Amino acid sequence: MSADPATPASERASTLSLDRAVAALRGSWPALDERRLGGWLLGFSEGFTRRANSVWMLGAVKDLPAAVGAVEEAYRVRGLPSRFLTTDLSDSDEVAALRAFGYVTSLSGEVFACSLGPADGPRQPLTGSHPSAVVSASAPQLPPDWLDAWLTWNGRRLPSDRRLAPRILSQGTPSFLSVSVDGSLVATARLTVVDGLGIVDCLVTDRASRGRGYARQLLKRAEHEAFALGASSCLAMVVDGNDASIRLFDRLGYHRLGAFRYLEGPARTSCC
Repeated sequence: MSADPATPASERASTLSLDRAVAALRGSWPALDERRLGGWLLGFSEGFTRRANSVWMLGAVKDLPAAVGAVEEAYRVRGLPSRFLTTDLSDSDEVAALRAFGYVTSLSGEVFACSLGPADGPRQPLTGSHPSAVVSASAPQLPPDWLDAWLTWNGRRLPSDRRLAPRILSQGTPSFLSVSVDGSLVATARLTVVDGLGIVDCLVTDRASRGRGYARQLLKRAEHEAFALGASSCLAMVVDGNDASIRLFDRLGYHRLGAFRYLEGPARTSCC
């Protein structure tokens, strides 16, 4: 899709529909096992990440109370919490019904989007504040040092994390981006392109290296890579309260496309 050079980037980005963005976000992080229940898609990945262990409300269900009960049983037998990923597109009556069943927001955030293309002006240089900072990309193989750093910085140290992460992160044709300083990784990001949209996730900087522009370098590199692969826009899911990431996306011209919320059900006990 080519961009009209006479149209500002913010206006071009706003033409991207939320439903197309949600579909791309789902495709970029697929569950290891999926089950259809009417218009709902249940994802199971042994508990590794919320997105891969949630119900995506893609359409209607005939009997909502029965469907909720089936969802809760499907997750219960797998030792997982019953969780729905809702967006501004989710049916308001279904969301209200989940609230009535005791579901509460466990995490929320917004989908950020930005148009790509030469009309957006010259690309920012990829040089960093540190003279020996090196930005690199590997695709589609998942580099072991990238995985080690990402798991460590996110506090994921269980053997199951190391077993499950490559299976989810390597699906599709991802690019694994990183910044190294003096041979050591200081920041990571992952890029996938789904339906002509670039999705940026796993954007994290080592705590000791924050505030030096490395996340910005990776985001700009991800935009370069996405545009080269034919993407018209870049997307990211940013959690509420992550002020540093919100400021970064705001500064780089991203706008808020819509909100997302994880609704998690209460632990229900048997009556006998």
